[in-house]
Amino acid sequence: MTTPRQDNAAGGFQPAFYRMKDVIRITALSRPTLYRRIAAGRFPPPVKLGGRASGWTANALQAWIDNPSGYVAETMEDEPTP
Repeated sequence: MTTPRQDNAAGGFQPAFYRMKDVIRITALSRPTLYRRIAAGRFPPPVKLGGRASGWTANALQAWIDNPSGYVAETMEDEPTP
């Protein structure tokens, strides 16, 4: 279970994960545009939270907000086979 954390700088509530509706509101991008950018590596991919639930961390969204035109998602390297 995720627990919300306090954003001490702003003194307000900051969720541990942002859901799709929040990301659409924050970025002003449509759902299809978000998925196209995720596929192209131009937007951070969501974190699987279980079942059908996914969300984005505040840090991942902030990295995109800081440089939306130059953002490149980090690639996950495959684990070596023993």
